[in-house]
Amino acid sequence: MKTAVALSAALLLTGCTLDLDAAHWAKAQTLPQQVTADEYLCAHRALLIGPGPDLVLGGLLDVLRLAFQERRQESVFDGCMASQGYAKVE
Repeated sequence: MKTAVALSAALLLTGCTLDLDAAHWAKAQTLPQQVTADEYLCAHRALLIGPGPDLVLGGLLDVLRLAFQERRQESVFDGCMASQGYAKVE
């Protein structure tokens, strides 16, 4: 049982990481190293918004809360990249 809980937690946590891939953002005359540095800066800013309230409800409600938090962080990250002149490449 403990193994199943640990495995579930690990899978959930790996799903709550920001995707940093230089292929998703483009800016004219920018080296890949600069794109990566800017992505890390924006990822740091996205993580600074904090985890939000911990409602200690557990179960499905915590999954929904974490999904909402991930969307907030993604929004901050996207806004940061756009403010630095990058365009999202689909």
